[in-house]
Amino acid sequence: MKEIIPKSGSAREEDDTTGLNITRRGYLVGAVGAVAVGSTLTNPVESVQASTMTVDVPQAYLDRFSSVVNVVEAGADPTGSVPIDDVLSDTVGDDTLLVFPEGRYLMNSQLRETGFDNLGFYGPNATISHGQIDAIDGNLVTAGDFSGAARLFRLGVIYSPGTDLLFEGFTFDFTGAQSGVRAIEAYVTDGLEVRDVTIEGQHDTGTLGPALFSVTAANGSGLVERFRALDGGAYSEDTIGDINLGPTGMLIDPYSAGTLRVVDCELGRFPDNGLYASGAHGTVHVEGGTYKNSSVSSIRIKGYQSSIRDATVVIDEIVPGISQRGIRLDEGSDLRVENTHIEVTGPAENGILVLDDVETATIQNCSVSLNDDGGCSRGIQVTDDAGSVDVLDTTIDIHGSNFAVFVQGNNTSKDAMVLVKNVTITGSAPGDDQREALRVERANGRYENLTIDQPGDGYRRCVEVLADDNLFLGGTYEATHHPFINSGSRTRFDEITAQSYSGREAIKLYSEGTDVVITDSVLYGGYIDKGAEGFVVDNTEMPPA
Repeated sequence: MKEIIPKSGSAREEDDTTGLNITRRGYLVGAVGAVAVGSTLTNPVESVQASTMTVDVPQAYLDRFSSVVNVVEAGADPTGSVPIDDVLSDTVGDDTLLVFPEGRYLMNSQLRETGFDNLGFYGPNATISHGQIDAIDGNLVTAGDFSGAARLFRLGVIYSPGTDLLFEGFTFDFTGAQSGVRAIEAYVTDGLEVRDVTIEGQHDTGTLGPALFSVTAANGSGLVERFRALDGGAYSEDTIGDINLGPTGMLIDPYSAGTLRVVDCELGRFPDNGLYASGAHGTVHVEGGTYKNSSVSSIRIKGYQSSIRDATVVIDEIVPGISQRGIRLDEGSDLRVENTHIEVTGPAENGILVLDDVETATIQNCSVSLNDDGGCSRGIQVTDDAGSVDVLDTTIDIHGSNFAVFVQGNNTSKDAMVLVKNVTITGSAPGDDQREALRVERANGRYENLTIDQPGDGYRRCVEVLADDNLFLGGTYEATHHPFINSGSRTRFDEITAQSYSGREAIKLYSEGTDVVITDSVLYGGYIDKGAEGFVVDNTEMPPA
């Protein structure tokens, strides 16, 4: 670590006029005798050399750090002609804020700083680029002006993380051919703050994606706010690099153990996930933001009480032969997706996918739009061994032949309950291939107050029940074909209303399903019984279809 400038009052502070290290009392960024640190600090200070470039630094940041370094005064070239690597390595250190005046800065190797305590980088009008890259082997640059690990800022490592990191206001220029390395990688025990970082241009070197973050302590916390990489990344097969598939937009390290908030971020198409919380040890909250077109998934999370709230997820660029999902819930308990809009145009795989290692999850107040009648994704899918899942107060509009909700299971008494309540499914999806809007292959489900309207062509249906012990309570079901097909045993229909647009019976019962009960319902056109034993109908109206 470099020597830190003493607090105010020392002889060194009074004599240092080089601009290399200036304490917060003496940080000058304007004409001699003036300070530009915001509206709260404007008193003249004498005998300190002024910077020739102005930076408006928030007072809170000046109060936080005992040493403030203007990197241009320290020797960094703000024109992008001369690399600044040596200046950064010479000035970085504990309790130090590095300030970048407006300009362009060139880096030809990564800055690696570990085990730090209270380190900051501030450059609201600074642009950083890297030198030419001609060859890459794994995650190392082996030829070109840039050399070594394919990163720019490596701040902490898993075995020597830092504490209290501020990184704010930079633009990384990856617009050139064969450009794009990891802009920032941060391992911090506590106090991670990353704000207003923009990646311009497609990441097309086939190596590490632009960001990795980790809060290594279980009681630690972090914030990533307004991180933007709208131009996404290229698949490795189209680059000089060779990592599997291609880069991830923002990776949360698998050993991140604390709580990390990801707020109002924007990610374009990346080959290997957009935002990926890859470990289940910590908690990640995705709040707002827009995530588009990534392979595997645009948002993929794990953890305890991790959540996605108020986000927008869009898939409107289909990559042939590659799985694309909007949201993927991988592993953990009490996962939540709330107030989020997912829009998919074309035959992607899923809007929301809940996998087997999820113990509990809730999807609530969401909207899912599944467009393109020539090919359409599934809306919400729960896989066979996932735990209990609640889908509440959600709307799904589906226009292709697929399932709006697909509940998979093992059809045993051990199947965890899926609750689907106050869900509305609309749209013109035809019944050509996947005929029903809701497909139930899991036992023990509960479906309350659903509104399903499926007027599409062919054999389009509302629900097919293929598993046992499912309850349908209330709701309105309208479809072109039979609204309900049932092969499950002990299915109970209570207070439902069902009608076929084509004049067919409301329910078709197959012999595989025994002990089916229909009570207090309205079935337009009645039902077809194909030999279901123990079938009971009670207090049910059957008006003409």
